[in-house]
Amino acid sequence: MNARSFVLGILVVLFLTGCKTTFKSGWTNFNAYYNTYYNAQQSYEAGLKKNLNQPRDYNPLQPIRVHPKPVNAGAQDFEKAIQKGADILRRYEESKWVDNAIGLIGKSYYYRQEYFSADQKFKELFVTTQDEKLQQESILWQGRVLLDMELHNEGIAFLSEQLALQDEIWSDSRKAEAKLLLAQHHVQLENWQTAVTELNEALPDLNKKEYRERGYFLLGQVYERIDNPEAAFNAYDKVKDHYVEYRVQYLAQRKKAEVARELGWSDVAYRIFNDMVRDDKNLDYKSELDFELARTQHERGEFERAIRSYNNVLRNRLSNPSPEIAARSYYGLAEIYRFYLNDFNKAAAYYDSAAQRNVSADKLPENFRATELAESFGNYTRIKSDIALQDSLLKLGQMNQQEFDSALVQLKKQRLEELKRLQEERQDQQNQLVTVNEEETQDASSLTNGFLNSNNPALQANARQQFMAIWGNRPLADNWRVEELIDYSSLQDDSEEEQMTGGNEQSELAQVRIDLSRIPFEEQEQDSVRKLIAGSQYELGNLMFLSLDMPDSAIHYFKLAIENPSSESVNMVSLYSLSELYASQGDQDQAMKYARRLVDEYPTSNYASRVAETYGLESPVQELNSIDIVEIYNSLSSMDSVSSVVKADSLRSFALRNKTHPIAPQALSEAIRAYMEAGKEQEGYQTKLDAWVNSKSRWNERENDFQAMKDSLRQVLNDTTMTLSVEDSTSYRAIVDSTLQQPDFSDNFPYYGANWDSARSAIDTFLDEFKDSKLRPRIERLSKEIAIPEEESEADEGLTQGPDPEERPDPEAMEGNYMNCRELDETLEIRGGMQALLDEITLPDELQIDEITFLFRVNQRGIVDEYVLQTDQASDELTATFDNAFADEFSFEPIMSGGQAVAVECELTFPLRN
Repeated sequence: MNARSFVLGILVVLFLTGCKTTFKSGWTNFNAYYNTYYNAQQSYEAGLKKNLNQPRDYNPLQPIRVHPKPVNAGAQDFEKAIQKGADILRRYEESKWVDNAIGLIGKSYYYRQEYFSADQKFKELFVTTQDEKLQQESILWQGRVLLDMELHNEGIAFLSEQLALQDEIWSDSRKAEAKLLLAQHHVQLENWQTAVTELNEALPDLNKKEYRERGYFLLGQVYERIDNPEAAFNAYDKVKDHYVEYRVQYLAQRKKAEVARELGWSDVAYRIFNDMVRDDKNLDYKSELDFELARTQHERGEFERAIRSYNNVLRNRLSNPSPEIAARSYYGLAEIYRFYLNDFNKAAAYYDSAAQRNVSADKLPENFRATELAESFGNYTRIKSDIALQDSLLKLGQMNQQEFDSALVQLKKQRLEELKRLQEERQDQQNQLVTVNEEETQDASSLTNGFLNSNNPALQANARQQFMAIWGNRPLADNWRVEELIDYSSLQDDSEEEQMTGGNEQSELAQVRIDLSRIPFEEQEQDSVRKLIAGSQYELGNLMFLSLDMPDSAIHYFKLAIENPSSESVNMVSLYSLSELYASQGDQDQAMKYARRLVDEYPTSNYASRVAETYGLESPVQELNSIDIVEIYNSLSSMDSVSSVVKADSLRSFALRNKTHPIAPQALSEAIRAYMEAGKEQEGYQTKLDAWVNSKSRWNERENDFQAMKDSLRQVLNDTTMTLSVEDSTSYRAIVDSTLQQPDFSDNFPYYGANWDSARSAIDTFLDEFKDSKLRPRIERLSKEIAIPEEESEADEGLTQGPDPEERPDPEAMEGNYMNCRELDETLEIRGGMQALLDEITLPDELQIDEITFLFRVNQRGIVDEYVLQTDQASDELTATFDNAFADEFSFEPIMSGGQAVAVECELTFPLRN
């Protein structure tokens, strides 16, 4: 009996102990969930909702993200979720919610865009959890983190390995999402075919409808990249079966129509776009759809309708087009006038309008070349105008006296009509009635608009309107009334006389003046004009050949260049170009004809050697002595009747043809300078140069400030008398060990364009061919100065670790430190030229010296910080004369070193006698 009681007691004790343990565990899980994890999850859900509800801008020209990137929203909610999750790890480490809390913390870090911390948490979850579902989720989130960190090779390796290792335990939906992430990594690396395979395997098994919607859209984009438009059309069509977000549905329909247009299904494309225009949901996209309709008419060959439609897009005030739609509309108009209407002047204007729109390159098609074509067609228009002007002047100079007098009368009549028209326009402007919005005029309540509301935009606009109505486009110059009276007094007097006496046209014509100074009356002047015309015709041929891909037009202008009297270099290069063009078109007879003529007329040229070798022609060898070569160089160097590009091409060819002669390096160096001078003549060069120099200067100042802060923090860290918290010490140490990421200055880089490319090519040739030349150091500096900058990181405000010391700006280039011009092998160049400055100076009558020298200290922008007279014999009167000249907006061209403008200290000598 006692034994039975003892055993029963033992069983009771064991039972009560087990109940207590189970109860304690359940109570811990209960507390962990309701006191902490529930709140953490609520905060996370609130932040997630804010993040995902932010509007997202999809660019259909770039592959879209199926898993959306996190944006800056919900950060405080995610921070609360992190804190609550951390409480679980500290206070309830034995609860079953620990793994969920780790995952929640990782996702919160991810949406706060703290990717490194997120990655660490997901790795921790994968190692600690025994739940296969959570392990797979941690893999998916690591794949997303690597996608946002742009570590695509690492992402591909990681996801491929995990898919292979855990192939049997993956659920279909999670495996599909892993393949979807893998496909997006391949897309970023442009592994298009692999991406297609992964997407096709993943999309059918995805659980989330929004992933399928964006996934099929991405599949269509990838099919377009591998030139499979039919498959792209089908992929875009499937997007409608997974409706979640209207913006994606709209873009899918638009892309489907674009692909149909590419396939030649113009009617299908037009019907899709037309249906979309009629849909009220697309009211916000009306300008885009109107553009697509215009583009479809363009592709169908309905050019008149397309022109009207493009113009309607641009002029629709109720639905203003976005900058990219405006740019593409102008571009479409330019293509019609270029390819179908052969109006290159209008094409140039429309290309220029397209280029002026401030649009990011990733929002425009890959073949969008507005800036390049605007420059090329602008050059075409300029050269054609020059040729027309020179040709008209030549015809006037060749007329006999009777013909010339008759032509002069016609010119005066045209000028008279123009003056009358301008006078009538001015009178109409003065008679305009101006209505001013009194409410806007009297709105002077805001102090932010300046004293007497002078900075109020509305008031400024009204004042400008009133001024223009009364005064018109009056000249912004002194004594304009007197000049206008002089110009128009004869017209007004004659107009009054005409009303009284019936008018006198001859007296009116007598008052009109025509400038005859540019007309070439002498034979020598006419020959010079013919050479200018021939040089311009060669430039047109070169433009058609190299920039506009119009070989037939190039042949026409090269033939005109050799038919007119022209310089040897123009004739020679034109013959060579004609031979090359005919050969490229398969016309060997014509190619041989011009090759033989080139060999006969210029047997010693490099071009003749090339064609002689190509066609097996015999070239008579003529030995040139050193004097002949120098004379040829002097002749090429002094060519003033051709453009800088033609001169540069000739000097470059001469240098390569005579590489062993001592004058060759000098000739190639001069060719480089000529290419650069041509580059400086490009529109917008000076503006970009100023922006480039200023941005570099601001970067230097910013880096100086940052270095000073680092030095101060380094002293704080080394000061043993100060007590710092661990957090402050870690923060200070991170700053000391970091460096600023240099911004990307490429947008303002001034040395872009064909002429600068030619200069860089010639520099490379010089460095390869003339390794021992004394000019080499200067050419090397030029190479660094105009080298195209490498792509910088977009995060120009952040901190990065471990910089290369050689990438830091040269300390000597910073403000306040002057580099010596002799060390740089550079000379100061006055803006506007030294001769222009000397022409403005009135020198004393009696000069005791022939030249005067100053030492200038010039900052990075070319502004003089100070200067010191170096010539002891200069009189006080002469010195004061130059002081006055230097005080009047006097500056230099910036000097570049290592790709950036530097402050310099240079001597400059001014000649005092011609």
